[in-house]
Amino acid sequence: MFNSTTDRIFRGLVAAGLATVAAHVSAASIQCTFGMTRCIRSQGTEIPSKQAIEILDRCSDFTYNDLGRVALRMSYKQIDDRSGGNITPLVKAWHAFGDLYDSPLTFERKKKAEETNYAEIKRSCQQLDRDFNDDTKWTK
Repeated sequence: MFNSTTDRIFRGLVAAGLATVAAHVSAASIQCTFGMTRCIRSQGTEIPSKQAIEILDRCSDFTYNDLGRVALRMSYKQIDDRSGGNITPLVKAWHAFGDLYDSPLTFERKKKAEETNYAEIKRSCQQLDRDFNDDTKWTK
């Protein structure tokens, strides 16, 4: 049927096609892709409503009184020493950064937290909030 060259090309095309599908599915939730839940289109991706609410909560913790700006410059030990082991708004901001880092929000992720641009994360949070409140951004 296929000679070895044709077979290799065919397998390569199939692998490339599967990689493209896998990249798309990872970029947009499977739930959104198959219409299993309502999703919001924001920052180049679709985010399930539940996840969007969780991200907005983390954004609120991170941007409260601009504490995220402070948290980015401190180590966990410094924050723990400063909070006395209590859950303070600064502790919440520090933990929120990890969740925002792993979220689909658009901002440049740096290896070191202290090199991260706080204003960029805040703008991304504000964009998600605007999109969340815009009926045209929601899937049906």
